[in-house]
Amino acid sequence: MTISPQVNHSGIRGAEFSPRPDGTRGLQRRQSYNRRVLLLDTLTVLTVVCVAQIGRFWILPTADAAERSNWHVTGLSVALAALWLTMLGLQRTRDLSLVGQGAEEYRRVVSATVWTFGVFAVIVVLLKLPISRGYLAIALLVGVPALLLQRRLLHRELGRQRDRGQFLSRVLMVGKPESVRMLCESLVRAPGAGYQIVGVCIPDLDPADGEFLSTPAGSIPVLGDTSTIENALEITAADTLAVGAVEHLGIKGMQKLLWRLESAGVDVMVVPGLADVAGPRLQVRPIDNIPMFHITPPIREGYSTLAKRVFDLSLAGLAVIAASPVMALIAIAIKLDDGGPVIFRQQRVGRDGNLFRIIKFRTMTVDAEAKKTAEVAAAGPAGVFYKSANDSRITTVGRFLRATSLDELPQLFNVLAGSMSVVGPRPLVPGEGESVEDFVERRARMKPGVTGLWQVSGRSDLPEEERIRLDHYYVDNWSCVLDLVITWRTVRAVLQRKGAY
Repeated sequence: MTISPQVNHSGIRGAEFSPRPDGTRGLQRRQSYNRRVLLLDTLTVLTVVCVAQIGRFWILPTADAAERSNWHVTGLSVALAALWLTMLGLQRTRDLSLVGQGAEEYRRVVSATVWTFGVFAVIVVLLKLPISRGYLAIALLVGVPALLLQRRLLHRELGRQRDRGQFLSRVLMVGKPESVRMLCESLVRAPGAGYQIVGVCIPDLDPADGEFLSTPAGSIPVLGDTSTIENALEITAADTLAVGAVEHLGIKGMQKLLWRLESAGVDVMVVPGLADVAGPRLQVRPIDNIPMFHITPPIREGYSTLAKRVFDLSLAGLAVIAASPVMALIAIAIKLDDGGPVIFRQQRVGRDGNLFRIIKFRTMTVDAEAKKTAEVAAAGPAGVFYKSANDSRITTVGRFLRATSLDELPQLFNVLAGSMSVVGPRPLVPGEGESVEDFVERRARMKPGVTGLWQVSGRSDLPEEERIRLDHYYVDNWSCVLDLVITWRTVRAVLQRKGAY
C-alpha cells in the first residue's frame, strides 16, 4: 500500500491505494476459517466419543461384556457426535470474529457442550435408551478440555499467520477523531483480533484538517467524510466498515448504506459508545424493528456465585495438598536465610470493604515496614500502586519467591477460609487506590483473588491505568468460564516470570 499526499481520481483526499481485486475476499476468508474449525471439531469430537466408548466398555469393568460389540453403543456415539457438532455450529463457535475476544469463544464452546449433553440426556430418558452414565461422564470430562485445547492451538497458529499479514481484516473507520482513537487503542491492546485500520472518514470534515489522524495505532490516512465511504472502501481494499458515527448518518442513511454494501462482501460493525462490557451482558432486542442494546447487570448472586465458591474450595484444596512439600521447603529456606518469621501477615480490603488478614511467605527483611517510607521516597513518585523490582528490602530467597510467585501459595488458606477467591481483583492495602474515582468501591463488590486478569496480562509491568481498567472489567463481567481461562493463563504467566517482582 502506497500513500501520496494528493487527491486521487475517486475524490478521496490524502491517499492513493491499489483497488480491491475482489469484493468477497472477507467472506472467503471467513468461510475458509469456518471449514478449518469444522474439520478440527469433527476430528476432536469423534476422537472423544471413541475414547469414551473404549474407556467405558473395554478398559473399565462392565457387567455385560456384550456391550463392547453391541451396535446401539456405536449408534449412540455417532448420534452424540452429530448433536455435539450441531450445537457447536448453532452457538456460532466457529466465527472468525470471536478470535481475540478473550473468553467469549471458550464460553460458547462450553455452553454448546452443556446443551449437547443436556439434550442428549433428555432424549435418552424419553426414548428409554440404554446408555452408561460412565460413558457420558468420560465424554464430557475429556471433550471439554480437548475442544478448548484445540481452539487454543488453532489461535496460536492463526496468530502466526496474522504476524505474516494473513487473515487480517482491513478496517475503514467512520467517526469523529475521539471515537477512532478509542477504537485504535482497543485494537492495539488486542492484536489477536486481527483488525488493521487502513483509513478513516470523518463526519463534517474540515478541509483544513490534516491528511493523517494520529492514533495509538499510528498515523491513519483521512480519506474524506461520510459521503465518500463507498469510494474509500473500494480504494483501500477494506473488507470491514466500523461505524462510530451513526448519529451523523441517521437511521435512513445507515439503512441505505447497508443496502448498498450487501453485495460487496463488507462486514459492518457499529461501535455503540460502550467500553469494557463483555458479550454475555449485551443482548440485542429489537423494538419496532429498531435494534436496542440491553445491558444486564453483573452477576452478584445465584448459582454462578455458588459454582465459583465450589471451584475455589476444590482447586484451593487440591493445590494445598499438592504444594505442601514445596511450602515446607520454602519455610525452611526463609528460616535459614535470616532467621525471621516465615509468614507475612497484613490487613487487606476484602469484599464489601471488610478487612481481613492476608498471609504470604515473607519475602522482605523483618524491618521492611519501618523502611517503607524511606524506600518509597527514594524511588520517586509511586503513583497509585507502589512496587519496585529494585526494592532493597527484598531478601535473596524472597526475590526468587517473587519471581516464581511461590510467595502467594499461603493465600490458598485465605481462599479456603472464604476471605479470598482463586480469581479476583488484586487485594488492596487499606487506603491504596482511594485517589482513583470509584475504584475501591467497585472492586469491593467481588472477593479479591490470588490471581486475576491483570496478573495474567503483564503483571507489574502494566501501566497503572491498564491495571485499573482490567480490575473494573473483571468485576463487571466475571463468569465461571472467565475464571477458568484466567486460571489456565496463570500457569503460563508464572512460568514466564515476566513482570513478577
